[in-house]
Amino acid sequence: MSYHQDRLSTLPRGSAMKKLDFFATTMTGIEDIAAHEVKELLGCKVTPDIGKVFYKSDLDSVYILNVAARTLNKVMLNLCRSRFRDLDDIYRLSRGIDYSWLIDPDQSFAVRSERVGSHDFTSIDVSRVVGQAVIDSYLETSRVRLKVNLDSPDVEIYCLVRGDEFLMGVNLTGESLHKRRYRIYEHPAAIKPTLAAAMLFLSGWKGRGRLIDPMCGGATIPIEAAYIARNIAPNKSRRNYNFLKLKIFSCSEFMRSREQILKKEETRKPEVYGMEKYRFHLEGGMRNAEEAGVSGDIRFKLGDATVASDYPEECFDFFVVNPPYGIRMTPKRIKLERLYELFLSAVKEVSDNSILVLITAAKRKFRKALEKVDLEVLSYREVLYGHLNTTIFKCRT
Repeated sequence: MSYHQDRLSTLPRGSAMKKLDFFATTMTGIEDIAAHEVKELLGCKVTPDIGKVFYKSDLDSVYILNVAARTLNKVMLNLCRSRFRDLDDIYRLSRGIDYSWLIDPDQSFAVRSERVGSHDFTSIDVSRVVGQAVIDSYLETSRVRLKVNLDSPDVEIYCLVRGDEFLMGVNLTGESLHKRRYRIYEHPAAIKPTLAAAMLFLSGWKGRGRLIDPMCGGATIPIEAAYIARNIAPNKSRRNYNFLKLKIFSCSEFMRSREQILKKEETRKPEVYGMEKYRFHLEGGMRNAEEAGVSGDIRFKLGDATVASDYPEECFDFFVVNPPYGIRMTPKRIKLERLYELFLSAVKEVSDNSILVLITAAKRKFRKALEKVDLEVLSYREVLYGHLNTTIFKCRT
């Protein structure tokens, strides 16, 4: 089955009404959550895939997702999705696309490629072949040989080879959206904001009730929780996007769309708490919250998550936490399974019919702790966190 789009040059320049094919990348394991978010933001049909979601929409969707999406990494214009047999097929597919409606003659480009599976070529080979195909296609349509700039291109073309599937798109985002601008303090085991947001969505948090991250570290989870509660766009302060270099997009339309998104912010004060055992990390988290503009929405407390008496006196509806996985723990510290057991016991003591969402790379140890404390597992899912296989558990206390 082929998804190849032979020619896209029929799009009127500057038109925001034409429906185009897009895909957005996310973490492997949370694609359904990302798909639901995109559907909520755009109101269109979204299809989840491995590490990405596909959708069809207008140019305005690019502005909306880059500013407001919480679980996405990059938004891409989908140029080609097809089965292939060899590099010759990849060249042919790439060569058959008209790039003149996207790239100006004086602009440079680069091809970034990923490869998953067993092949007799490398990702570098893919970039080389596609790069030549782009040059040849543009030379035919515009009589201009495009410049290549691998360090700082005007246009970045992304290619993914997975098994016998070839996917090609234009990176409309640039640097990944998970790099929030508020992270001025980096905790050594900080969770990605996109993953934190996915865990919050999974918990059912919408800003009502009380939520705590009892091992908050740099406060990523509490900050993202406050953002969700107040409908604050996570990338509202960002200005550097790749799509602004493309002639089919309008800076004025982007600013107009951004202003509409910012008007939807709410002023209500959510009940979000962050607790941390180590003062240095707690103070770092407080600085991050201030940078994020939500320091007044999060109540911070110095305390040990394994000690029930250290928790605030309030009853919590949601516990969302990224505990130690045992990777950086020294032999002198408490054993991981025992840490989980003490933590779950404390949570059970200070809660009543609450939701706990937790991520760990030590699935077996956490399951043993769950059995000892007797907490109900509502669901769990495997998530590829970088190169680390992790599991997100959703439990009822």
